[in-house]
Amino acid sequence: MSKKRILFIEDEKFTLEQLQIALEDYDYEIVPASSATEGMNLVSKLNFDAVLLDIMMPPPEDIDPEIVGNGRTTGVEICRRIRHLKPELPIVVLSVVRDPGILRRINEAGADEIINKPALPSKINDTLSRILHNSTS
Repeated sequence: MSKKRILFIEDEKFTLEQLQIALEDYDYEIVPASSATEGMNLVSKLNFDAVLLDIMMPPPEDIDPEIVGNGRTTGVEICRRIRHLKPELPIVVLSVVRDPGILRRINEAGADEIINKPALPSKINDTLSRILHNSTS
């Protein structure tokens, strides 16, 4: 059985590196993207089994920060773009946000799951395993 390829879009370098190492222990191939722009470029060019997406990050270069309010919830827009580009691709959002309005926007943008940060790798693995199993059955 081949490893599942997961795109992980996260602007915090420490979190990106630590979760990449931890999730590779669960036998995933983690492809890191340290910005929204890099993540969108990768998702448009390569095939992935799922996306892990940080919700709070600087806007990609092609989005005016004024459009996304405080400029840090651009994961909602990236989720929307990924869902439009690849409707079948499972998207798991990692979020420190607890605001019900933003959580609703994340769901409306097409997220399959939302996991609160900080998240244990085992919780992320359980979620990925479940959505990857559901997407192939």
